[in-house]
Amino acid sequence: MPVRRLFCLLSCLAGCTLIAAAAVPGDDDASDPMWNLPVVERSTIRPPELASAEIPDCSVAPLPEIVDAEAVQFENQDSPDTGGLLPAMSQALEKFRKLVTSAGGTFDLKSAYRPLAYQEHLQQVWFKWMRELRFNRQPGCQALRAQVGDEFTRHKLMPTQMPVTDSDHTRGIAFDAAILMPRLARLKKRRVSLDRLALLAGLRRPDIRHDPVHFKLVIATTVRTQPSE
Repeated sequence: MPVRRLFCLLSCLAGCTLIAAAAVPGDDDASDPMWNLPVVERSTIRPPELASAEIPDCSVAPLPEIVDAEAVQFENQDSPDTGGLLPAMSQALEKFRKLVTSAGGTFDLKSAYRPLAYQEHLQQVWFKWMRELRFNRQPGCQALRAQVGDEFTRHKLMPTQMPVTDSDHTRGIAFDAAILMPRLARLKKRRVSLDRLALLAGLRRPDIRHDPVHFKLVIATTVRTQPSE
């Protein structure tokens, strides 16, 4: 090998060695800002949308708690309360029941007297279900949706009939009943209708189209007195 060529090869090797040595940081390079950058572990970085999805939120407020003692009692009982009805209403109810069964029908009492606080609770359940949760598919609302849906069904509320605060039920002059009558119902060999039997008992249905199960006393001669404070 010519001496000139060997000299060039050795010069190249020496230059590469110097460059490699300069690339390795030593103690004097600690002040270089490039070597002081913080090291972030990749596993600690989570997209904001994934982190928030772990705790789903519900935009619907829960049902207000029942605090009235009488309303709490009504919430926990299974059968309708007839003790709070006016005496005339109680008599009309029993007469109507006997007339229906005598004509071959069936009578299922669903609701009778209800205190004002409990009536307000029914209204709250209706609004919460019909206006906020019935078609709500928000993941965070499904537990509340199931709870309110169960209450709506348990209270036998109807989508077409919103409970009102000032009700005949709170005054003790109305009841709700599911009644089935034969197609050709007869009483003492005469054909009768459901509303004819109601009138014979002193009752009527104020709104047959929207609330067909609601029966009200035609004439209330007394007023239900409120308990003394």
